[in-house]
Amino acid sequence: MLSIKTREHLRRKAALLLPRWGALATGAAALGLTLGFIHTTMRVVEITDTHGTAGLTITCATAVDDLMFQAGVTAPASEDVLQISEEDGADHIHVLRAFTVPVTADGQTVDLVTADETVGELLQAAGIPVGADDIVEPALDTALAEGDTVTVQRVEYNDYTVEETIPIETEYVYSSLYYRNQSYSRTMEYGNEGLDLVSYREVYIDGELTDTYETARETVTEMQPDVVKCYGEGAPVSIFTGPEVVDGVPVEGVAAVYRSKRATGYSASLTAKGASGQRLTYGTVAINPNIIPYGSLMYITSDDGRFVYGYAYAADTGIAMMDGRAFIDLYYETYAESVSNAVIPVTIYVLDSETAAEYKEINDERRAADLADHH
Repeated sequence: MLSIKTREHLRRKAALLLPRWGALATGAAALGLTLGFIHTTMRVVEITDTHGTAGLTITCATAVDDLMFQAGVTAPASEDVLQISEEDGADHIHVLRAFTVPVTADGQTVDLVTADETVGELLQAAGIPVGADDIVEPALDTALAEGDTVTVQRVEYNDYTVEETIPIETEYVYSSLYYRNQSYSRTMEYGNEGLDLVSYREVYIDGELTDTYETARETVTEMQPDVVKCYGEGAPVSIFTGPEVVDGVPVEGVAAVYRSKRATGYSASLTAKGASGQRLTYGTVAINPNIIPYGSLMYITSDDGRFVYGYAYAADTGIAMMDGRAFIDLYYETYAESVSNAVIPVTIYVLDSETAAEYKEINDERRAADLADHH
């Protein structure tokens, strides 16, 4: 326990020191408050713009013009746009400097000011309408940059319909029938002009016609071609078909061959039938049924290969075949054709029944179509 004398000494010492400590404490508190105030009001501000200018300031100012002045960056104009953000404890101000964009539309060019708009936004703000078919360059969703120009082209359409005459075409039927007079041809059917109802669209850009194209076509009257029969080397006279022919010989199914036989020609009415009861058409021939039975499928060509009758069916007979004056009589649709090919030495390849059966269905269809078309 302290003595009375010691306690009195300490009291007197404290009386002398307390005023000094109080002053120090008060100063420290004031300094703390000042630093706290500075800490809460001062901030780092980084400023940039689209022209590449950059500046930095540590300040307690809040007005944008003051901040930019302190950072050494030109204050924003009324059309400029500010982008403000905060990152890593610093404020960032980016100035999108406004620029002029020449816009051409409806025959005139105007300068519009923008900072961060797309083409569409600029046109909308300027009250320049854009139709669904109008051409805008750059595209409406393009972000504008300094140096860009914008063009709006007005697109209009004119639709109309006209009648168009379709000229007669020529359809050629090739046959070795005319091998003796290869320049000869015969018109088998005369055609008719056709008539189409055709719709067109005209495209106008800024009032100038730039394109015309067809949008629809409706046939009112079918065009019927002229059908002309003319010479075709190796082209068969007959309408029928069979196995592939190589070097004038069927590649399969040959059961018998008759060489250098005398062939004559004949014609009959369009409704005529042969001795077998089969209707006559190109590809039906008269034979001696004792040698070649009715219904046999054969391939017939001249010995020199210049004339090809083609695949044919035994469908008829005649006195000349029965008495041996001719081996085969080839059917033609006109008397003139039968006379011009009156006598021809031919080679006949008779196919076996199995091979012939493979082609019966398609040849029956061809016969029916031919009779419907020409008989």
